[in-house]
Amino acid sequence: MRIPARGSAVGVATLAVVLLASATGCSAGSDDGDSGSELLTGLGHLSGDTGTKQVTFLDAADVRKLSKGDAERFAWISQPASLLLDTSRPGPLGQKFRSDQIDSAVDTPEAGHWEGSFDTTAITKSLKSEGYTRSEKDGREVWTHAKPEVTLQVSDDQISYSIQDSAPLAAVSPKEGSSLADRKEFRRAAECLGDVYRADFNPSGSTGPVRLSAVGQQAETAAKNTEVLCFVVEDEAAARKLETELRTVVSDKSPKFDGTKVTVEKGDQPVVRAVVPDTATQRPGRLVISDMELWMAAAN
Repeated sequence: MRIPARGSAVGVATLAVVLLASATGCSAGSDDGDSGSELLTGLGHLSGDTGTKQVTFLDAADVRKLSKGDAERFAWISQPASLLLDTSRPGPLGQKFRSDQIDSAVDTPEAGHWEGSFDTTAITKSLKSEGYTRSEKDGREVWTHAKPEVTLQVSDDQISYSIQDSAPLAAVSPKEGSSLADRKEFRRAAECLGDVYRADFNPSGSTGPVRLSAVGQQAETAAKNTEVLCFVVEDEAAARKLETELRTVVSDKSPKFDGTKVTVEKGDQPVVRAVVPDTATQRPGRLVISDMELWMAAAN
């Protein structure tokens, strides 16, 4: 498996996409069945048909608090997964735009919605200089560019965007009852993840036993991070098989995954859940950066 180089927000996003696509996995942050309401709120900003793509949720404000004094340890997972934040070239939002203006983000490779505190004057100036044109769509002011095909909606506290979308902003304008938060498999995965500051979802796109997976991060303190894998599977037989495979990896690779709890949540869409504690020296996101055996067990 080739891992893209780090060093930019796009590198981080690309790495997540490649690894998630390569190894089917899901992680849950809370071990107490938390409903994951903030995560569901984020998923509510994306239309249901975006669920065929990788989806990343990030509570950026939370991770900034956690990473104070140890930014390098959280570097891999601290940036929203958006191509608009590619630091290797000037972006449409302008040089003065900083990712720390974003408090929460939910992104796919082609669309996203951010909430935070944004300098709309500076952003508008940049959009004009980059050749974006302003117009009205469904009573909202939008900015569009033909090449690259990008559409944005910008306010002081929200930014929505779509890239190469035949129906601009449709991906971030779900009708009532038709968002990702309304899709059963995403709700199952979000409930499994619980109270996380980051979650990466990967639909299988196939008829295999794992239908949806996600990896989430939770931390009580900067020194105590927890990563959990959650797999929404087709039936209880598949769940029990995967449960056994994960337990075998935990045992065979000791002490790498010591303390891991593997459980099965029953239902018409069972979920296999592995809660993996990190030590203070392990980097959040290690399950998809270096210690990938649990992911690969599910991929097999």
